Amino acid sequence: MEILLFGFLYSSLGFLIGGAIAWLFKEFKEKISIINAVCAGLIFGLISIEIFPKAIELGGWFITIVGVTIGMIIFELLHKVSQHNQMNRNISKERIYNRVGLLLILSFSIHNFPMGITLATSQEYDFTISLLQTILFHNIPEGIILYTPLIMMGINFLNGILISFFVSVPVALGFFIGSFVDLNHPFISTSLISFTVGIILMVTVSEILLPVMEKSTLHRILIYTLIGIGIMGIYLKLF
Repeated sequence: MEILLFGFLYSSLGFLIGGAIAWLFKEFKEKISIINAVCAGLIFGLISIEIFPKAIELGGWFITIVGVTIGMIIFELLHKVSQHNQMNRNISKERIYNRVGLLLILSFSIHNFPMGITLATSQEYDFTISLLQTILFHNIPEGIILYTPLIMMGINFLNGILISFFVSVPVALGFFIGSFVDLNHPFISTSLISFTVGIILMVTVSEILLPVMEKSTLHRILIYTLIGIGIMGIYLKLF
C-alpha cells in the first residue's frame, strides 16, 4: 500500500509542479496565441515522441488506431453535447477554457490508469523507484498543459490542488485493481492509452489551435507549435 500512496503523491506532485510553471507564465496571457501554440506543440511532442510509440509497442498498430478513432468519436459526442444549448458561436473565453480544462482532466485521468496497473504488477524495487520517478517527471509537462487553460479561466489555488489530486486518483485506482486482478495486458493498456490520445488530439486541434488561428497568421502559429514540440523533445530526452 505504500507504493499506492507514493504513486498517487508523485503523480499529484508532478501535476502541481507543472501547474506552478504555468502560473509563472500567466502574466503573458495577453500573448494567448503564442501560449496556445506552444501548449499545442507540447501536446503533439508528448504524443508523437512518447505516448503513441508506447501504445504501438504494447499492442500494435491496429488496436492503437482503433483506440485513437474511438477517442476522436467520443470527443465529437462530448463536443456536441457541450454546444447543444448554445444559441450562437460567440462563446466567452472563460467558457472555452473551462471546456478545454474539463476535457483535459478527463483525458489525463484515463491516461493515468494504466500507470497504476503497471506499478501494481512491478516486482522489482529498482524498477518501481524508476517508475515512480517517471510518473513525477512525466506529469510535469502534462501539468503545464492541463493548468494553462485552467489558470486562464481564473482557477483558485485550492481548486488547483484538488484537481491535481483528482487526476492522480486513477493511478491509485489502477494500482488497487491491478493488485487483485491481472489487468496488465497489452490490449487493455493500448486501448486506454490510444483512446486518450484520440481525445487529447481533438482537444488540441479543435479547442486550442483553431481558435487562435483565426486571430494570428498560420506561419506564426506553426513556428511556435514547432518550438513547443522541440521543448518537449528536449525534456523527454533529459528525463
